[in-house]
Amino acid sequence: MLYDAPRGESTSLLMSDATTILVDTELERDDAAAAAVELYRRLVGEGSIAPLPSNPSDPCFPVLDDPLFAESGVRAIGLHASGHRWREDGTGGAVLIDGGRENGIFCPYDGSFCIRCPECNQPLAPGDDGSEALEEALAVWCEAPDSAYVACPSCANWTPLTQWRSPGHDFAVGHFAITLYGAHVRSLTGAGADHAATLLRHRLGDLASDYAVVFGRG
Repeated sequence: MLYDAPRGESTSLLMSDATTILVDTELERDDAAAAAVELYRRLVGEGSIAPLPSNPSDPCFPVLDDPLFAESGVRAIGLHASGHRWREDGTGGAVLIDGGRENGIFCPYDGSFCIRCPECNQPLAPGDDGSEALEEALAVWCEAPDSAYVACPSCANWTPLTQWRSPGHDFAVGHFAITLYGAHVRSLTGAGADHAATLLRHRLGDLASDYAVVFGRG
């Protein structure tokens, strides 16, 4: 369910199961690893997730006895930081280290997504007339994220790739993300959001409830 990154870059990792991904589109790359480790330690300390991933090649942490996650259908949680990967630390836990396939692009493998200009709300998808700037921005993101801007073919404004949103919840970029495996948690989109959805966001550190939501279609 993730973009096949341009110029031969590797992709981030997702299971083929139904997934909901919360993407922090504002956090700086240098702060992403610390955010992932902090959330990991808190969730492990609370007894919400197992300290070791269920599969080293697919690093998601099984949910333990946690009613909030269980009621949402979430069975495991993945914590993603650009340019980092999880491995066992030799003491029964996990450690986040440099390297790995995380590039912070979250969208379908085939690149079939649609996003809207933050200035004029015009939709844009790969392959559309004028989408060359989008495709270039995706390539730039993998190497120099702060320089990844998109020129809207409709209003001609240049805006950061991180500000473009997907009405279908099938695209976002960000250096820190949380994958909820096992369910499409629709209440997180804001349409019909409820108290439980707010609690879930807060539990995962999204205190402002502004992380972008992407659904893996499994």
